[in-house]
Order: sequence, then structure tokens, then C-alpha cells
Amino acid sequence: MRETLRVHMGWLHSWVGFLAGLVLACIFASGTLAVFDTEITQWMQPEAPLTQGTALTPAALQAATQAVQAEENKGLSAFITLPSQRDPVLRVLHYDGYEFIGDVLNPETGDAFPVRETAGGQFFYNFHFSLRGGSLPGVQLVTFLGLCLLVAIGSGLVIHIKGLWPDLILFRPFGARPRAWVDAHLIAGVLFLPFILFMAYTGTAIHARVLLPAQPFFPAHHAKTHKKEPTVPKGRVLQAGPLSPPLTPLIAQARDTLHSPDGNLVLFTTDEVRIFKSDAFGPFLTRDHVDFSRKDGHFLRSVTQNPPAVKTLQLVRGLHYARYAPPLLRWLYFLSGLAGTALMASGLIVFLMKRRRSSGEKLLFRLAEALTMTTVVGFPVATLGLFWANRCLPAALSGRAFIEIDLFFALWGLCATHALLMSLTRHAAPGWRQQLGFLAGAGCALPLLDLVSHSHTWVHGATVFMSMDALAFLSGLIALYATLKLRGPAA
Repeated sequence: MRETLRVHMGWLHSWVGFLAGLVLACIFASGTLAVFDTEITQWMQPEAPLTQGTALTPAALQAATQAVQAEENKGLSAFITLPSQRDPVLRVLHYDGYEFIGDVLNPETGDAFPVRETAGGQFFYNFHFSLRGGSLPGVQLVTFLGLCLLVAIGSGLVIHIKGLWPDLILFRPFGARPRAWVDAHLIAGVLFLPFILFMAYTGTAIHARVLLPAQPFFPAHHAKTHKKEPTVPKGRVLQAGPLSPPLTPLIAQARDTLHSPDGNLVLFTTDEVRIFKSDAFGPFLTRDHVDFSRKDGHFLRSVTQNPPAVKTLQLVRGLHYARYAPPLLRWLYFLSGLAGTALMASGLIVFLMKRRRSSGEKLLFRLAEALTMTTVVGFPVATLGLFWANRCLPAALSGRAFIEIDLFFALWGLCATHALLMSLTRHAAPGWRQQLGFLAGAGCALPLLDLVSHSHTWVHGATVFMSMDALAFLSGLIALYATLKLRGPAA
């Protein structure tokens, strides 16, 4: 009976893991990058100096208020993000249908930095929670795939629990290729199981109601804002509110009330100014805010939510999004996310290896290998292509944010087409080597491109630029190593 259960669980783990893993690997990879979405945005907008400790002045707040008014006159609903230790600039943002973009201001003078237009790290956040597929269908698909991940984890534990300890002790990274991949899959799954299980559960729980929505769903388009203002339908013009009163005393009062020292969010309605508690203040991701009259600035209300059920959901959201995390904990999230991505990618490859001979490499198998190549190699290639586009496109190009993203999907589509052609013509092995070689070149050369582009100085924010370049170079080295390994005998 027990062996029969393991056989059934093995079938469930293999097929659910493979079919869902083709997309889950990309979801985990983009979520891992989204841990540093602010830093990625800073790398992709190098014109904004990351000078710490610059005092926020009333003149800068007045300039930001005027920028909000200008956006409202265009029919856009804009808001202000105040400087924080993580992001020391003043931002005036609006929703473009996918991400929040807008001006970057000097917190001391209020002058706008001439930054290039880009979706930045928010692109990866948007992809992570909705596959860039819109409010309802995209979030529904990601949530359903989260359930599939929980099923795959549970069935994997059933089939591997008996031999788990011997397999961990006998890790054979340089053994026969199939055995090495299985060992890598087990190591990543076991050592990082608490993190992967926690992220799968919390990510599914946060949006669980979208699977069978009883009411219209408006998701959190960004962890910093959670779409507190409705998106403006295309063609509809918002009624601009009056120019708000001086924000400095309002912010001081709101910070004192909310016990939130920096990084607050300032939203505007036609009649009110709403100042929200910083997401980075603690593990509870709240929507607490203080409201003031937009006409004369007098205090209206303080909105906080403290019921146990609400606090539990706030904690779940806060731990999943990790907006509160200090740098060390953020890096732990990042490394654990990489392990989760490696778990899914290695699982896809193990699935193919186990079936290569028995399938006779028929059409369905070759299609599965093409999809795996598109996921495991094509997505990283497209990601690096996005960073290359950010440095190569003219900084003043109009609409460059959408052009960058179009190039991302175009490059990913080219990788998918190449994978299909090579797999369907029984040249999958050269296809793997070619795409990995391209990935190696793109990753290793990105730091050089960043250097020769002269897009930024190394005086302020050097850690951000060096970390991004180092991670790109490391990904290139890993791809180069894989390319050289694939020149050996086939598995």
C-alpha cells in the first residue's frame, strides 16, 4: 500500500511539477529579482544620485505637489513617495497600466533629475504576481500555480522521505549527469524547504480569493501602494483637485501619529491628502493612514486596523513582500529565492532526463524540451537583454519604458523560436549550448557595457551598481560553465 502511494505520488509530482514548473521557475526568478526592485530601478535610472542624508525641504515638497497637480491635469492619478534610507530621492509616480513610473526629484531643491524613463524593478514585481497578465486573469493563474507548487512539494516529500537522509549525505555533484541533477534537486528542495513552502503558502493565501471571487478583485499592483487609488480607465479624465496645503506640517503630524519615521506615501484625492505608514517600518504591512483636508490642511481622521484577522494578514503580506527587511535579511531572501528557482529548473531537467530514452524523442518530448530550454535559459537571456536595452537605448527616447519591455518579450520569443527549431529538428543539444553561450556572453559583458556607457558616477550608490554588475557577471560565468559541461558526453 505504501509503495503504491509512492508510485501515485511520483506520477503526481512529476507531471504537476513539470507543467506548473515551466511557469513557476519564471515566477520564482522574477520574485527573487523583485526582492531588490528598488535597487534595480536605481541601477536602471543612473542619473539620480543616491546621496544619503539629504534633508527633505518644504520647497522640494511644494515642487512635488505641483508635479502631482500637473499629472492630474493630464487625467492621471499621481502620488508621492518620500525619501527613505533605501531610496533617498523624492518620487512622483503614476500608474501606466502595468507599473508605477514618474519623475524623480531632488529632496533638497525639488529639481527633477533628468532620469531615463524605465519600468525598473517594478517590472519584475508585476511579472511575479500577475505574469503581466492583468488584474484578474494573471493573478488567478499565478495563484493557481501556487496551489500546484504546494501539491508538488507535498507529493515530493512523500516519495523522497524514505531515502532523504542517505541522499543528502551522498550528494554527488560530479557523478553521472542524471544522478547529479537529482541530487541538486533534492539538496535545493530540502535545505530551503521552509522558505519555499512559506513563500508558496503565503503567496497563495494573499490572493486566494481570486480563484473563486465573490466580488470584484483589485490586487496589490505594487507592495508599496497596494493600488489604493483606482486605475483611471483609458479615455477618462480625472477631475484635478486644488493645490494642496504645505505638506511639511502634515507629514510631521502623520509620522507622529503613525510612528513611521520615513518613507511615507502621500496620496491625493479630490478633497483629501492621505499620508500612509511606511511599508519598511516593520513586518506588519499595514494600510494605516492619516487624512487631511486638501483645501486647508486640517486633520480629518486617523485610519488604523487592529483586529486579529487583519493583523495576521498584514503579517503574512509583510513577510512575503519583505519590504521591512534590512540588507542582510534581504540577501537571505534573495539567495533562498535563487535556490527555489534552481529547484524548479533542475526538476524540469530531471523530468526530461528520465524520459529521454523511453520517449524515443517523439514530438511531444521535443516540444517539452523546447519549453524547458525557453524557461531555464530563455528567461535569464531576456532579463539580461532588458538590462542591455536600458544602457543601449537613448536616455531621452520617448516611451523607452515600453520599448525596454517589448525588447524583453521579443528576445524571450526569439529564444523560444530558436528552442523549438533546434528541438524539433533533433538538435536540442546544440540549441542548449548556443543559448547558454549567448547567456554567458550577455552576463559577462554587462559590467563592461555599464562601464563604457558612462551613465553614472561611482561616487554615490556604488554598492548598487557594483552588486548588479557582479551578479550579472556571476550569471554569465555559471552559463559558461554549463556550456563547457554540455560539450562532454550526452547523458
